[in-house]
Amino acid sequence: MAEFYVYTTGTPASQVIVSADGYYTASAPVTVPASGETTQVTVTLEAKPVGGDRGFLQVNTNIIGAKVDVMSISGSVAETGYTDINVKIEFAIFKTGTPISSVVVSAPGWVTQTVSVTVPAKGQTETVNIEMVSTDPIIGGDRGVISVTSNVEGAKVELISISGDVGYTGTISNGKADIAVYTTGTPVNQARVSATGYQTATVGVTMPAKGETVTVNVPLTVTSYPMGFALIGLLGVIGVIALVRRDYHHFFYFIINLTLHIVKLVQCNYYM
Repeated sequence: MAEFYVYTTGTPASQVIVSADGYYTASAPVTVPASGETTQVTVTLEAKPVGGDRGFLQVNTNIIGAKVDVMSISGSVAETGYTDINVKIEFAIFKTGTPISSVVVSAPGWVTQTVSVTVPAKGQTETVNIEMVSTDPIIGGDRGVISVTSNVEGAKVELISISGDVGYTGTISNGKADIAVYTTGTPVNQARVSATGYQTATVGVTMPAKGETVTVNVPLTVTSYPMGFALIGLLGVIGVIALVRRDYHHFFYFIINLTLHIVKLVQCNYYM
């Protein structure tokens, strides 16, 4: 028997994992006892047989207490267990049982991984290595750099993820914006650059590897207007030209329709 003192205000324990040489690792769920209370959990270990019509499947990962499900070809769970303090678990696989097809490893805060496996031969051990990836990468993890160059100082740069969300932002300074991206985060596949008075531009990008810099150029084009600034400044919205004669005046005025790109010259007569 092994006794442990646990703090009721600490991080709750949810399972007990027991392992020993010559035995299969076993686990059992447990609940945190109240103050002064004792909770008893019984975990029975099964001795590994010598020889027999069984092979062994060893799953190695990087997480202690990760749940490991061995799936049969029928889609049902054939075996279940949890990785021990050495971040591994071993299963005995019967040669005469329903063949296994894959291993599923899961843990809270980590991306579930599925790997195909084959039934081990009699007395043989098949080893599977599964690297778990955090669903929330730790700041300071593996990073690369996406360097966006453009011709407009102060332009806003947005890196768009494969989910369509804005993953990272930056600003063009001295002709570029160097943006660090996490290689274990949600991948980005587009760079969007925008600035007042310019047409927004979007180009495709690829994720850099750890320590790598990927450079992409996104030039911006000045936004065009229906009429040139010079003509608008010369005529205004309505320009008037008067030609004066002895008996009456002829007034000509320009009507500028900016929407339809039309300039009309209209004559008005009146007598003095």
